[in-house]
Amino acid sequence: MSLIVKRLQADWPSWLVVSFIALLPFGRAPELPLSMLALSLPFLLRNPTHRQRARQVSLVLIPLFLCFWLPMVLSSFDSYTPEKSALRSLAALRYLAAGVTIGILLTPPSARWRVLKWSAYLLAFWAIDGFVQLYFGADLLGISMHPDRLNALFLRQYQFYGPTLAMLSPLLLEYARRRWPAWAWVLSFALVLGAVMIAGMRSGWLVMAVVLGVYGLLLIMNRENRDLRFASISVPVLAVLVILAGYSASPLLQQRLEQTLTALEGSEASVDFASTLRLPIFQTALTMYREHPVNGVGVRAFSIAYLDYAQPEDVHVRQAGGARGALHAHNVVLEVMADTGTIGLLGLSGGLLLFWRHWRRMSPAQRQEAFPYALAVALVFFPVNSHFAVFGTYLSSLIWMLLGLWVATWPEEP
Repeated sequence: MSLIVKRLQADWPSWLVVSFIALLPFGRAPELPLSMLALSLPFLLRNPTHRQRARQVSLVLIPLFLCFWLPMVLSSFDSYTPEKSALRSLAALRYLAAGVTIGILLTPPSARWRVLKWSAYLLAFWAIDGFVQLYFGADLLGISMHPDRLNALFLRQYQFYGPTLAMLSPLLLEYARRRWPAWAWVLSFALVLGAVMIAGMRSGWLVMAVVLGVYGLLLIMNRENRDLRFASISVPVLAVLVILAGYSASPLLQQRLEQTLTALEGSEASVDFASTLRLPIFQTALTMYREHPVNGVGVRAFSIAYLDYAQPEDVHVRQAGGARGALHAHNVVLEVMADTGTIGLLGLSGGLLLFWRHWRRMSPAQRQEAFPYALAVALVFFPVNSHFAVFGTYLSSLIWMLLGLWVATWPEEP
C-alpha cells in the first residue's frame, strides 16, 4: 500500500492529464482534473525549483495565452452578452494555470510517456467501441447508438466523437510508431481512420485527411525505420478497405457521403445542402464582422447577435423557434472574426506565428518529443474545418492541455 501511495504522489500529474482525456466524452467532467491542475499552481510556486521552471514555461505560454485572452476581454466591453463574455474571459485564466502546471510537472520524459501511453490505449478503445456500437447497436458499455450519429461513449454529444478522435489521433499514432511493431502502427491508423469515417462527422474526415498527409510526408522523409516505411505502403489499401466496410455497414456514412457529393453540382443550394446548412451561418458571421470590425459581437454571444444579422426566415433561427440563432460560426477563423473582430484575428495570427517560431527554435530531438502535441494543436486550428466553438470550454480546455504538454517537452534551463 505504501508503494502505491508513493507512486501516486510522484505520478499524480500524469494521471490527471490522462483522466482529463478519459473524461472528454462525459460533458463537464473534464473540468475536475483541469481545475485540480490549475489550483495546484500556487502551491508549486512555493518551491524554488518549480518557480524557476515556471518562469521558463511562462515565457512561452503567457504570450500565446495573451493572443487568445486579450481579444476575449476586449470583446466584453460592448458584447451582446457583456456578463457572459466577461465571465468567460475570467474563467479562461484557469487554462493558463493548468498549462503552466503541466509544463512544470510533466518535464520528466517518463511522465509524458505515461500520458502518451494511456492516451493511446484510450483512443484505441474509443475507436473499437465505435465499431462495436455500429455493428451491434450498443457499445461495450451498453450505450445505444444515437438516432442521428454514432456516439460511442460521447452519449448525447455525438458530434464530438469523430472529430475528437481525429484531433487526438497523433497521440495514438506516435506512441504506436515509436513503441509498437510496424504492423501494429498500420492497424492503429486503419482503426482510427475507420472509426472517424463511420462517426459521420465530416470535420473529422478533413482532419484525418491532414493526418494522412502529414504522416505520409513524415514516413517518406524518415529513412531510419525501413520496416515502418514498407508497412506504411499498406495504409492506403487498408484505408480503402476500412471505408468500404464502413460504407456497407453504415447507412449514416452512405448518407453523409452522398450529401457531401451534392456540392459538385456547383449551385448555392447544393453547396448549402452539402455543408448541412452552414452557408447561412458563414454569411451571418461575415455580416457580424463587417458591422463590428474592431472587437466583434462578444465571446460566446454569437447565438444572440445572430438574431440581428441573419436573413429573414433563416433556417437556424426558425429551428430554434426564434429564441436564438446558430450557436457558433462552425469555423475557427469566422468565429474569431465574428466574436472578437480584427483584434481577435490579429491575436490568432500572432499566436500561430509565435507557435511556429517556437517550433523552429526547437532542436530535432525536441521536435520529435513534442510532435504529437504540436500536431494535435495544429489539427485543432485547421482553418478549413467545420469547427467546434474555439472559445467554448470543450475545445479551449483541450487546446491548453495540449499546449501544456507541448511546452513540457522543452528542456529545463540549468
